[in-house]
Amino acid sequence: MTPIKGTNREFLELLKGLETVKSVPGKAFALLTARNILSLSKHLKHIEKIAKPSTEFQKISEEAHKLAEAEDADGIKKLEDDNKELIEQRKEQLQKVEDLLDENSKVQVNLIREELVPEEITSEQILPLLKIIKD
Repeated sequence: MTPIKGTNREFLELLKGLETVKSVPGKAFALLTARNILSLSKHLKHIEKIAKPSTEFQKISEEAHKLAEAEDADGIKKLEDDNKELIEQRKEQLQKVEDLLDENSKVQVNLIREELVPEEITSEQILPLLKIIKD
């Protein structure tokens, strides 16, 4: 495994890119993809935990969604007014996640040699993976 540096946001984008190619055929490529998904997921797990909304906020969010579907602007306003503190907590939580995503970090990955990249892969799929593809 090779350590690479970047922001947690870059590692999240890399993880998303790996998720899009996990069904591309090729044993060696699939193994490296799976190992990298596991490594990046483990590295980002603490951010995922922090990002999870509270049960109380999820309930309010569901109510807001129903009110939005019913186009009940007054109901949404009342719901927001009644839950200002909970909404503010969620905003602070999301700001903390943004701050964590912008932090510089280092993660261990398996670099993918260019010759192991399957022919079927598209440039759209490969673009987010360039950081871990070596000549």
